Amino acid sequence: MKHHLGMRAGLLHRTRCRTILLSLGACLSAESFLSPPVLTAQEPAPEAEAVRVTMQVRDAESNVPLLGALIELTGLSSRYVTGMDGRVTLEIPAGHYTFTAHKGGYATLRGDFGVIGASELTVVMHRLGDVDTSIPERLLVRVAEFGSGRLIEGAVVSLPGGRGGLTDGSGWVEFRDLDGTVAEVTVQMIGYRKRTEPVTLHEGRTTVVELAMSIDAVVLSPIAVEVRSGFLERHGVYWRMDHGHAMHVFDSQDLIDRGGVPYLAEAFRRIPNLHVFGETIFGRRGCTIAIYWDGVPQQFGDHIVRPIPGGLNHLAPEEIELIEVYTGMRTPSRFSRWPGDLNHCGAIAVWSKRLADRSR
Repeated sequence: MKHHLGMRAGLLHRTRCRTILLSLGACLSAESFLSPPVLTAQEPAPEAEAVRVTMQVRDAESNVPLLGALIELTGLSSRYVTGMDGRVTLEIPAGHYTFTAHKGGYATLRGDFGVIGASELTVVMHRLGDVDTSIPERLLVRVAEFGSGRLIEGAVVSLPGGRGGLTDGSGWVEFRDLDGTVAEVTVQMIGYRKRTEPVTLHEGRTTVVELAMSIDAVVLSPIAVEVRSGFLERHGVYWRMDHGHAMHVFDSQDLIDRGGVPYLAEAFRRIPNLHVFGETIFGRRGCTIAIYWDGVPQQFGDHIVRPIPGGLNHLAPEEIELIEVYTGMRTPSRFSRWPGDLNHCGAIAVWSKRLADRSR
């Protein structure tokens, strides 16, 4: 399996890994590889088993394999040189390594990777182009996206002491008149992880480095999209819900979730202070709850004003958008039984999906 710039090889560990800077963001594992404790103090520690890692170096623009790239690994004295196919095979113990890749005409590439098993690693190097490296005490920093190699414009690059700048359209930012042998470079960009890397400065000439920024998942607050019905809006349904005036509200899905009640009136049995007898619903004091269909009164007590076709129990859950239920003094005045009514028994307002959907 291959591990391209900014991607994690499947064979490599599943824990969070470090992002490689200075032109590469590749990592195979971030785990520290600790040997099991020695059971007998007198026994010599077993020699670490070598793992085969194949590294391929390619040109970032053309994706052509690079011949003759020199690879160095921290902690190992051996040096490795890529062949015609840009590949080199490393026989190394499992562990964590920092590597440096050198190639004439290319920015020096430095990165980190960890190994726990045989694997392949592909890295890319960027050409220096027409960059003049003869200017002394100068540092050129290029910022690219981890994995894709896309050059990033507008990244904030800073050095200790308050010096800083923004990368241009080619991902470059320049610093001059630097003192010392090492510069600590920090790069920040919205949507990417902040990176800080010590860069060794070349005496008497320009130092060119490239930092690959790993994309950082930005956690945003959930966005709730609600499509409201103009019909229900005009009848004050949403206003009552938004202002906490609605006592009990449920929709067609609530009815289905309740087991698909065979008759709509049965859905009101679970509401406190309501008693269901057939299609008639009584309040706590034995008074009859008023029924509204799409804002039009259907029944007040024994007075059937405009009956719902087929009756309340013939309404299917799929026909209903919302149902509001009120009892006692919390019943809105628009659902009064009649002008001057002081009984405040309660009301059930049933809103059809047909009219609600028509005005969305």
